[in-house]
Amino acid sequence: MKMTESDTITQVGPGTPMGSLLRSYWVPVLRSAKLEVGQAPVRFRMFGEDYIAFRGADGSVGVLDEACPHRGASLALANIEDNCVRCIYHGWKIDTAGKLVEAPTHPLTAKLDKIPTGGHPSYDDAGMVWAWLGVGEAPPRPVFAFSGLPESQVISATGVVRANWVQMLEGLWDTFHAQILHNRANRSTFGETARMANYYSNVAPPGSSIAYDFPELSVESTDYGFAYRSSDDLKDLNYAWIMPWYVHHTVGPNPLDDKAVQIHVPIDDDHTLFWQLMYNRHVPFEPDGYARRSFPAFADLNEFRSEFTPENGWRQDREAMAEGRSFTGIADGRGALQILVEDIAIAEGQGHLDRSKENLGATDRVVTRGRKALLQAALDFERGEPAFGLRADVSAVEAVFEPKVHS
Repeated sequence: MKMTESDTITQVGPGTPMGSLLRSYWVPVLRSAKLEVGQAPVRFRMFGEDYIAFRGADGSVGVLDEACPHRGASLALANIEDNCVRCIYHGWKIDTAGKLVEAPTHPLTAKLDKIPTGGHPSYDDAGMVWAWLGVGEAPPRPVFAFSGLPESQVISATGVVRANWVQMLEGLWDTFHAQILHNRANRSTFGETARMANYYSNVAPPGSSIAYDFPELSVESTDYGFAYRSSDDLKDLNYAWIMPWYVHHTVGPNPLDDKAVQIHVPIDDDHTLFWQLMYNRHVPFEPDGYARRSFPAFADLNEFRSEFTPENGWRQDREAMAEGRSFTGIADGRGALQILVEDIAIAEGQGHLDRSKENLGATDRVVTRGRKALLQAALDFERGEPAFGLRADVSAVEAVFEPKVHS
């Protein structure tokens, strides 16, 4: 069956156009805190394939295919020895660099360095474990605005979302939804901050029960993806999409405010690893800053949405909605966590999205631009062109919140 354009940008398994392209980029696969010296390997899945990560005695990280290269036993069951995993089936031993250092099944004279191990380049940075899951030589490590920051200036949380990675990206390209879906959550969470003083109108348009501002949207292509702006009477919000899954989104208007990034990495065609990251390049997080105000609501930074699932209706409180105490009824009063869970509920509730049945409006301009950009990048790569944006300088790319001054 011929792939549709929607299939091309959403399907990421081995051999697919998008899956092949995405394997060209370094991938944030786990929070660094999940890997401890001497502890069992951690299983994870990316692009429809299974891997393990572990931390060696010297603190280095190793990322390997989960299947032992000998006969496919799970290396999640392996022993940890110094900077190596040793398979419990036949004793093959592989180090964090992916080198096979011992194979009891082979003579001592065997050239073990000729045997592929399924090892992948990996490193720690900004509290994240990064891996390169492609074929051949890895590209240079990416440098973002949050790269290299100490623990006091960068923090992240992850959650598995039961939706396609493009659905999650589209939620970030669709900036207008924050005016409706997150209207109450933003007001209650940031009501005493400069963000809210310049973010929402307090006057509802004629015929509406919600006070919101209709934006003008613009998109500008860049060598890393695109920059896009949402402009209304109160503010200009400047976002940046960095190919393939990074979106810098606005938080506060002060240049020294904590900054935010969302990352949506495809686990497979139906699941996404959601990263919420906040950082401050200038100073350690302040007690009353956005990061310190937001992250205490996350009970588990490795799986922040575990209590809100499709099975329990994302714990939506219909009574609170009927009484006017909540607009969405989802994670009400949980601050930044509420905003993220609202996004997750929408994406998961869409199921497998049939884009041919949509009726798009003026506020969907960035969504359509993003879909076209992903499609073009996948098709270009399939034709042999370099992975789009792979070597772009994104070290100074950030979101910018510009409040408007009224005379």
